[in-house]
Amino acid sequence: MIMQPEQHHSDLATKDAVAAWLAAARAWDPETAPSWVSRLRADGLDLPDPEGVQRDDAAKVLTTLIDALAARGVFLVHTDHLDDAGLYAYLLTTALAAPAPPRRPGTVEVIDLCPPYGSGIDTMLACHASEATRAALAARGIPLPPRKAPAADRDRTLPRPKGLDTSDLA
Repeated sequence: MIMQPEQHHSDLATKDAVAAWLAAARAWDPETAPSWVSRLRADGLDLPDPEGVQRDDAAKVLTTLIDALAARGVFLVHTDHLDDAGLYAYLLTTALAAPAPPRRPGTVEVIDLCPPYGSGIDTMLACHASEATRAALAARGIPLPPRKAPAADRDRTLPRPKGLDTSDLA
């Protein structure tokens, strides 16, 4: 999901950034485009392979990754159903491994680990939905997965973009 605050800048720096983005967007090819993982490694970030990360080190490497993503305008939501090692592995092997298109200046990217479709919806209902939401759905006769305790308590402390309403990113 890409989000952009409403901004109307006409200064030269913004025009140059938009022109650079437009050139990159026109030249973008998913067959040759770098992934977020390769971009971060090219920037010098040490991202060990998930198999090589010891459980005791998972929180540290995950925090480094989350902070590096936030510094680049990429934010995570709905992660508490995964422990640190599981989230790190998922990010490196799946979420950040796909070709990453160039983003327009001023936009942020939000990676939702429980998207409201497919199997993500069951994880959302089991781990992240409020009791009020679950009760409202149950009252309508909608079957729900059993409540599942979160594996972590990190969502409330994850970095969030400045200048955007992120109340729906809980």
